[in-house]
Formats: sequence, C-alpha cells, structure tokens
Amino acid sequence: MRPPVSSALIVLVVIAAVVPAALMGLLFHMEVGRISGSIQAQLGDINSTTINSSSGATDQELLVASKALQYEEFFRRIAESNQFVADYLASGFSEIDRVADPNSSLSLTLRRSIKRNNAIERIYLATADGWIASWPEVGGTRKTARNASEIGSLRWYTAAQAAGGTVWIPGDDMHLICAAPAYRNITLYCVAASEVSLSEIYSDLSGLRGSGYPFIVNRTGDLVMMPKVRRGDTPWDSLLITGNLYKSNISAFADLGDRISKGKSGSDFLTIDGRGWFVVYSPVKSVGWTVVVAYPSEKMMVPISLMESSLNSISQRSAELMRSCAAEIISRGLLLMIISGAVFGLIGITLRRRFRRSAVCISEALRRIGEGDLDKRLPADCDLEGIAESVESMRKSLRTIVDRARAEGYERGTQDLESSVLKTFDRFLSAESLPPIEGYDICVRQISRGGTFHDVLEIQHGKVALCMGRAGGDALESAVLAATARAVVRALSSQHPDEVIKRANGIMAKSSSLPISCFYAVLDYSSRDMVYSNAGHAPPFVVSQDGSVDTLCGDGIHMAIRDELDLGYEQRSISDGDVLVIYSESMIEAQGFDLEHLIGVVRGSRAKSASEIADEIERAAPKRNGLAVIVIKST
Repeated sequence: MRPPVSSALIVLVVIAAVVPAALMGLLFHMEVGRISGSIQAQLGDINSTTINSSSGATDQELLVASKALQYEEFFRRIAESNQFVADYLASGFSEIDRVADPNSSLSLTLRRSIKRNNAIERIYLATADGWIASWPEVGGTRKTARNASEIGSLRWYTAAQAAGGTVWIPGDDMHLICAAPAYRNITLYCVAASEVSLSEIYSDLSGLRGSGYPFIVNRTGDLVMMPKVRRGDTPWDSLLITGNLYKSNISAFADLGDRISKGKSGSDFLTIDGRGWFVVYSPVKSVGWTVVVAYPSEKMMVPISLMESSLNSISQRSAELMRSCAAEIISRGLLLMIISGAVFGLIGITLRRRFRRSAVCISEALRRIGEGDLDKRLPADCDLEGIAESVESMRKSLRTIVDRARAEGYERGTQDLESSVLKTFDRFLSAESLPPIEGYDICVRQISRGGTFHDVLEIQHGKVALCMGRAGGDALESAVLAATARAVVRALSSQHPDEVIKRANGIMAKSSSLPISCFYAVLDYSSRDMVYSNAGHAPPFVVSQDGSVDTLCGDGIHMAIRDELDLGYEQRSISDGDVLVIYSESMIEAQGFDLEHLIGVVRGSRAKSASEIADEIERAAPKRNGLAVIVIKST
C-alpha cells in the first residue's frame, strides 16, 4: 500500500532540511575542533610564559587602586560632614530661620564645616515644614525663606527623602551634590546638601596623564571626567567627543564598559586600531564611579613584547587556519549541495509523475460522471489524498440512485423519471446531520428541491465548515453536477477556504464547463472568528443584535469556468446575538422578493431562535425550486 502523498512530501521536506544542515554542522564542528586544538596549544605556551614573567599585581594596578581609595576617602569625609550638619539641625539645638544670624550656633557650625572641607562650596538646608536656606551668601545675601510648595522641586531633597540615606547627585560643570536626611524620632525633619567642587580630583587625575590616559566613568558608561587630550590623539579623543563608552564606534570600549559595570577592580588588554593597550580600572563605590587608566602596551613594566610577539604569531596562524577551513567547507558544501539537489530532484520528479497521473485519472472520471456515465469505476492506483476514493463512492451512490429511481419509475408506470431521480438526489445535496456547535444555535432548512447543494461538517475539534452553492444546467444535469461539486468540496475540506475553492475549481474545471457558485466558510467557535471565500454565490449576511447588517461579499467568478481560480479569503467575528444567514440564490431571484426583503424578515425576527427564523424565511419566500437556507445564531 502506497503512503499518502502529503506524508511523503512532509518526509521529503524534513529530509531536505535536516540532512544537509546536519552534514554541514558536522563538517563545521570537525574543522573548528581542528583549529581550536592548534590555537589552544599556542595559548598554553603564552599563558605559561606570562605567569613566569609577571607575578602579583603590576605597578599600574596598584597605582589605580590607590587613586580609587583616595577618592573614596575624599567623598567619605564630605558625606560625614554633611550628615553632621543634618543631624545638628535635627537635634533641636538650633533653628534654620537663624542661619542668617552670623553669631547663631547654626551659622558657626556651617562655617566650621566648610572650613574643614575646602571642596564644599555651599551648603543647602531644607526642612519638611517648608524652610529653605543656603550658606554662605548667594548673590551677596544669605537666603532664608519658607515655602512648602518649593520643597518638591528640589531634586536633592526628594532623592534623599526617597533613599532614606546619603545620595550623590550630578551638579553643574565640575560639581556634585551630597544630600543626607535627618530625622526627629522617626519623622523626616530636614535634608542637608553640600555642593562639592571636583577640581581637586580633576587636578589629581590630570597628574596621571604623563604615562597613560586617565578618565572616570559612571555605571552607565558616561564619561564623568577626563583630562584634556591632543586633537587626533586616538582613540581617546573619540571617547571625549561621544562622552560614553557605549556610544563610541569602537567596540573595545563597549566591551570595557561591560567589565567595568560589574563594580570590581581589574585589568585587561585591548587592541584598538592595531595598537595594544593595558587598561586598569578600580571602582569608587560610594558615588558609583570607576577610575580607569589606559597605558600603551609598549610602556608596561612587564615584558609585554614577549606576549605581543606570541599573540601576533597566533593571530597569523589562526588567520591561515580560518582561510583553509573556509575553503574546505565551501568545496565540501558545494559537493553536498550537488548530491542533495540530484537526490531530491529525482524524488520530486517521481512525486510529480504520481500527482499528474492521479489528477488526470480523477479528472477523466469526473468528466464521465458529469456526462452521465456511472458504470466505469476508477482505477485503484490513481487515488490522491482520498479524493479518488470519495469520487468512486459518489459514483457508486449515483449509480444506485439512478437504478433505484428508474426501477421505481417503471414500477409505477410513470414517465417522470427525472423527477424521481431529483427527489432521490436530495439527500446527496444537503447536510444529513448537524455537528454540535458550542455557543451557537444552528438550523439548516431544505425548502425545495433543485441544483442547490449545502453542507455543514466538523473539520477538526472546535472548527466547523459551512458550504452552499448552486450548479448550472438542466434539472438532472444540475443535480448530478451539484452532487459532484459537494463531494469534491467535502473531500477537500480544510481550515483554509481559499485553498478549498482553488483545488475544487481545478478538479471541476476539467470535467464540466457549466458555472458552479460556492460559498465556503470555517467557523472557529472557540474564538468566534469566521474566515470565508465566495466564488460567485449570493452574498450571505450577518444581522447584529442592534439590527445593523453586514453583507459578506466575495468575488463574482464562478467555479469551473476557468482553469485557475485564486480568490483569497476574508475574516469576520460572529459576536453574541449575531445572526448569520447563508441562502440559496433561488431565494432572491423571484419577482417581489429580493435581498432587501430577506434581510427585513431576518431583522424582524432576530430575537427568535435559529429554527424560528428559518420558519419565518420559509413562510415569506416564494415557492420555487432550489430553496435552502442555513441560519446560525450566536448565543
């Protein structure tokens, strides 16, 4: 027994995707392993040489670490002095409104604090009840005011209040603001802030400029401080211009920023524009800064030249190995592509022949059925995804129907054979039983016989296919063609309406030139969404709970009149209280009963059940052949 074509295609696609990728991956793994082994051996030599040539921390690392500790001590003294002022004000021995009095204890305390710490240029005070003061003079006078609404605009006040402890805030130019809160009992009483000049740190940092390039960055990589560099002194002038390690176009700076962000001391070798740099960094944790000094590798006190020559050697060797690896992978990859293309091409040709043989066989069978030849069965080897089996089952059923109808007609002695056949055909043109649709009330009503076909079937859990159409031609010819079209659509049913219409058209166009209209939709009753395609059928419509109407139009091209039909699809949700009506074209072709009249009947009875709405339509519609309606109401 042959496997289904879809299964064969899936297996073919999986093999075509996995096998070449797996072989290329294995090839790449082998080549990388060969290269890494050689590089690892050379790195081992370099590592042992470096360890023997340098033990312990370098002078540069000790220098940068000592600078970081020096700056840490600088900020510690400022923070202690600032906290003392805040605690003194909160102790209750002085009031902020007396800061303007040069002989008050608060003024004397502020004067001593600034005198002990030359870096403090000004002290700001703010109490929770609205007093704001600054010392010494601002613009020649001491400022003291009471304005509770202004407190919230002081960034240093709100930051210290939120942190509940000392905070450091960037100021203007070369300044920082140290702010500390103080409490009476458990209630915030005031915040003291010291405006600190960084000129001392800048001068000290500039002293390191002789042998390297010193600078300070914060946690986000922003440049806080950097002594002036000469124009064109790359890459450090680039850092000075961008002001951030991550915004520079030099990737080594971004890598350095990632290492510094960990908040630990360390060192690293960077290669920037072909030149080596020994970079040493150490954090100043109290303010979230990191002191960094970059030294040219040729000025290092350890024998970097030995490492440099080894690194140059390994770089050249790595480049050679990479080039040879790339050439090897390309040549083997091309050979693998040629072999894979030949193998899968042969498989594709075989499947194509099977497709064509089955399609020709099924098309010929449909043509014979359309012409009334119901005796010749389909060959057993021309099946395609169950379509041939469905067509053969339909042929047998039609043969049985015609024979039974002919026998019944002769037994009654009547010549109305066609009417008997049409009556027997009814059950092959309509849905025999309805699947349960959760959340929806559904009614299918076959009002009169004719060339109209319709179907309701569950294609997978939670999704139901809805179909209605009409075949052209005389009464008997139309009924046979409609039954054929319904069987083909049912056999092809899936959750993609445009594909079902396209494939059904390809089959029916080979067996008949009579037009066949078809509306096909898939309703997902879990999401309440419906997708649909319409090949020339009368447009269904949806009446909302408020009485508004939405017509589901489609393309006016019928099936079977051209070999290729590509319609696309539309989507609409069926909300609570919506009523979907799919009706046969004969319903609105009678004089005096058009689409507007039909919509009016449904709008007037939209509050009723689906069965009651169908009753109203049947009573209002003129009695003629081919009347059918599907009513679905969302509950």
